[in-house]
Parts: sequence; C-alpha cells; structure tokens
Amino acid sequence: MLVGITLLNLNLAFSGIISWITTLIFARLIGIRKNDLVHTIYTYNSLIVGFAIGFLFKISMLSLLMTIGTSVLTVMLSHALYSILTYTYKLPVLNIPFFLVSTIIYLASSRYSSLFVDSFYSFEGLNIDYLPLFLQGLFRTTGTIMFMPYDITGILILIALFCFSTISFFLCVTSYYFGIWCLALLKGSFYHVYFNFSSFNFILIGIALGGIFLIPSRRSYLIALTGVFISVFILDAVSVVWSVFRIPVLTLPFNIVVLLFIYVLRNIDFPFMNNYLQDSPEKSLSIYLNFTRRFDRITPQPNLPFIGEWTVYQSFEGEWTHQGSWKYAYDFVITDTNQQTYQNQGLSLTDYYCFEKPILSPIGGTVIDAYDGYKDNPIGAVDKHHNWGNYIIIYSPFGYYVEISHLQEQSLKVQKGQTVTTGMVLGNCGNSGYSPQPHIHMQLQYWPRLGSETIYFYYSNCMTSEKVILGNTILEQNTQIEPLTFSRKLNAILTFILDDTFIYKLVINDKMIKIITLVVKMAPDGTYYFDCKETNDKLFFGIEHQRFVLYTLDGKKDSPLAYIFAAMPFIPICIDKDMTWHAILPSNILFPIRGYQLFLQSFNHALHQVSGTYHFSNNNREIHGDILFHKYHVQTNLVFNDLKGVQEVQLKFANTHIKLELIDPNTEVTP
Repeated sequence: MLVGITLLNLNLAFSGIISWITTLIFARLIGIRKNDLVHTIYTYNSLIVGFAIGFLFKISMLSLLMTIGTSVLTVMLSHALYSILTYTYKLPVLNIPFFLVSTIIYLASSRYSSLFVDSFYSFEGLNIDYLPLFLQGLFRTTGTIMFMPYDITGILILIALFCFSTISFFLCVTSYYFGIWCLALLKGSFYHVYFNFSSFNFILIGIALGGIFLIPSRRSYLIALTGVFISVFILDAVSVVWSVFRIPVLTLPFNIVVLLFIYVLRNIDFPFMNNYLQDSPEKSLSIYLNFTRRFDRITPQPNLPFIGEWTVYQSFEGEWTHQGSWKYAYDFVITDTNQQTYQNQGLSLTDYYCFEKPILSPIGGTVIDAYDGYKDNPIGAVDKHHNWGNYIIIYSPFGYYVEISHLQEQSLKVQKGQTVTTGMVLGNCGNSGYSPQPHIHMQLQYWPRLGSETIYFYYSNCMTSEKVILGNTILEQNTQIEPLTFSRKLNAILTFILDDTFIYKLVINDKMIKIITLVVKMAPDGTYYFDCKETNDKLFFGIEHQRFVLYTLDGKKDSPLAYIFAAMPFIPICIDKDMTWHAILPSNILFPIRGYQLFLQSFNHALHQVSGTYHFSNNNREIHGDILFHKYHVQTNLVFNDLKGVQEVQLKFANTHIKLELIDPNTEVTP
C-alpha cells in the first residue's frame, strides 16, 4: 500500500526508484552485501532521500544527477555512522543520514538555477476540504511522512498502519494529538498548530519509543509520550535556527529525542529494552513474552545447598533477622513429621537433625572468602560478636556472590581461591554465630564483603513435599523442599546431535494424514532445532538448568511441531517419580493471538496467557498434560522412546484426536 501511495506523485516514485537502484549498485561495487547489518540502514535512508528530491524538484537531468550523487553520499554516511553509533555506543542510526543529506540538498539547491521546484504545486485533488481541522491535521501530518501532506495519502497510510500493526496505529494517533495539545497550550492556539507539518516528528517518536526500541507496555507508552513532550521544545528551538537558512527541521527532533532516550535507558538497564528488533511491535512483544515469562535469564537461580528434604526456617523479609538490606535470604533446618527440628529433649547440638549434615555448593564458581574457626554455640546461646559465624563466600561467573553462614567449626572442605562445582561438598551445617539452633543461612549479593546487601533470587531444580516443581517463587516459611535428582538416562534420551532424523506419521481422528520427517539442524547462533522437511517449520530447543526446553516455533499453528511443543514445553531431567510442574506456552502454539489481543496484552502482559500443567507417570516414561486457555481445554500425552527422542505424542480437544507416532524408516506407510 505504501508503494502504491508513492505512485500518486510520479516525481516522488521515480526519484525513489533511481535512488534505490543507485544505492544497491554502489553498495555492491564497494563490497557491501545484502546480508550485512548495515544493508537495511542505507537502503532505507537512501530511499527517503530520493523521495525528498522527488518532492522538491521536477524530473530533469539535473535532479537525476542530484539523486544519484546524494544516494552515494547517503551510503557512505550510513556506513560511517553505523560504525560509530552502533559499534561504539550501541545506538541505532535511525534516519540521521537522511537528515544530513536532505539538509545539504536544501542548502545546495539554492545555488542551482536549473532545478525546477515541484513542492509548491499542491495536489488539491488529494485533499478533503470539508473535514474538521483536527482530522485534517492528523491526515496531512501523517502524509508528510511520505512527503505528501494531503488528506487522502494520510488516510491511506493510517489504513496501512492499522492493518499492519494495531500498536503502531495507536501510537501514531495518540502521539500526534498529545504533541499537538502540548504545542497548542504553549502557543495559545490550536488552529495554527494543526498545520505545522513538522509535527510528524511526534508520530515518529511515539512509534519508535513506544513500539520499536522498547517493548510495548504501559511504561513504554508513558515514555513515548514523555519523549513527544520534550520534542515540542526542541522542535520550536530548531525551527528558529533553521528558519535563518530557510530550510525545514526535517527529522532532527526525532533523532535527538530517540537517541537520547535509548542511550539513557540502556545504560540504566531499563527492563523493557527491545534487544531483538522485529518487523512489528506485535512480533517484538510476542518474542518478549515468550522469553521473559518462560525463561528468566536475569534473576540468579542457584541450586539448593543440601540434599534430602529440608524446611524453610525463615524466608524473605522474615520476622526475626531477614529485614532491610538483608531481606533476601533463607534459613533452612530439617524437621520431622511433627515439625520438630530435634529429637529427644533438644538440649544438645547432636539432637538437631541438620547438625553436621553436609552443605553443597549451590553454584559453580570460585571461593572468595571462607572461615571456620568459631565454635558452635551451645543450645540457647548466641555469638553476638560474630553474627555470621563460620561462613563461605563463592563468586559466580554470572556476576554475583553466594554467602552461606553458620557452618560447623572446622568443617570446611574447600579453601580460599579454590574452584568449586555445583554439588561439591563445602562443609557441614553448624550453630556458629548469631544462631539459636543449628541451621544454615544463604543469601546472594553483588559484593564480596561478608554480610553485604542481599539481592533477589530463587531456586531452580527443587520441589515441594507434594512433588510439585517450583519456578520463580518465594519460598514461604515452613515450606518443605528438596532438590531434584538428575537423571542420566532421561538426559541421554533428550540429547540430540546434528542430522538425527525421526519419521512420524500424523493421524487425526483415526485417519492417516501424512508422513513428516524431523531432522536436527543448527542455527547460525549455535541453537539446535528440529526441521520439518515437509512444511519447512522449525522448532528450537536446548538444555539449561537441567531441563530440556523448547524455545520457539517458527511455523504455523497447525504445524505438527506445534503438537510436540504443546506436549513438552519443558521437561525436568530428573529421576524423581510422579512429579508435577506448570509451564507457560508461547501464544502461537495452538491458540494464535490476534493483533488486537496483542494490543490489549501490551497494557497487561499477563492477559491471554496460555498455561499447562504436566505430570510424570509410568516411571517417568510418559508425560500427561492439561492446557487451559480461556474456554479451551487440551489434554496431551507424550511417550519417550527407550533409546532417543519421543515415541508418541497425542492431543485431545473438543472432537479432535491428534496423534504423532514414530515409525521405522524402512516401513512403507501410505497416507
């Protein structure tokens, strides 16, 4: 639709095509290829430079030469700015090359008497005069983005934007009217500001900050409007200076505001930065929700520092000592069936179940500090002078420190400077320091000093006494937990290598549909995926935190890979029987979310969430699942192959029964 809009002004379309062709030829000539990251930057900037020339000047030999020359200049500027901004400061180039080259065109063209100005000849047939001013302002300002400030072109662009991205359309309209409102309050008149076509900067800023460089959310929308508000002052200030040279401000306010916000937000680790730019805000939001709600790559996730079942004695923000700067910490003890921590009378240290029990390293890392010279307190006494008692501090390669305190005297099995692995014995549980009874204290911190300010974390690979695997959750006081036990057999079944091939027959409602072949391939970033040869769909997978995880599905909702995804979004690799766990599924699995639903989800990321509950059975050879999404209920069943991979997947919902069954490659099956 946007390509068709340019044809309403043949000067514009012709100059754009010449600029685009010149750019590609020159880029190939100097060695820039299509797969280079800078490719889209210079082609985009050169294209709109060509539009600018077509908007200003009628087609002539001189305008043709100017288009070719400025296209070459745009390529060089784009590449230079990409090297400086992106590599050095991790900032986007935006359309700075367009702004610089267009400014040069405006300044230089005043010396060229052979150029025929075209922009003063209005296309009156593209305007609708009886429209109210507030609509004319929106339509003509939107049209200015394509160098055609007319009602019809603005309407067509808005329709195209609405069909392409509901979020972009919302940001376009909201940012424009908010900017106009701010501008009118300052100037004291709405009449004149509606025809300030430089206000297209408001639209660009709103879409860039609200939907492209930030993940769409309530916070990003607020930041976008803040950027629009700031740009009002920049727009008027630049207009005063640029008017001396009789040239428009073009996109200077947009570039200044967006670059400033991105630089600051990235440096303060703003949580909604979009690090994987997609074709639309909706796609960026989908990927963000898939990874952030399913995979937490930021919060530290150590293992439990013990084996067997222990009880949370004190949790985060506990009633005794876990408060203020030390609120993120856990105390653990061992209890019996009567919730007692000791046997007999509990008068001696050896009466306590956890005393002298081995303490394991919850992470792999380096021992930064350790001490075990303090005596264990008798029951009822505490050491007020050495609060932490005997301790060990381990540095994680992920940038944080683990402190474990109240260890037994002379029980350390490691020393300062030693490298430890997850699960290695560090020492024994004791009763040293400010400890009224034997227990261990564990906290995470960003500093190596003993007793530093704590940080939030949660335990991975642990389960409750009810056999429920825990996720990102705070353990409540008196919760009984124990670590999962790693399964070498299940790990072997779920370990795939390149070119592993699996052939399945797809049966729907007892009718053979087709044969599909899955081949294990590897993406350029090193991620493995199942490639469905018949449909060209891809299912990306990996193993992390002792879990087999399906990451994303690059394919259609009715892809056979979607059925596999639904049956095993992730699998804990453990030997513990009858385990239950909960999983969140991406929105494009079974129940694709429409554009307007994603728009609503941008205000509340928890909306339209697809979740499932899964359960091991038959000695962990099968997994039963129940998936809920609004009124839909899907039951899944998965059976592992004894050697490798999945033997069978079944899905049941409504009146549909889907079955994928592994077959022998030498077996002839006719759909």
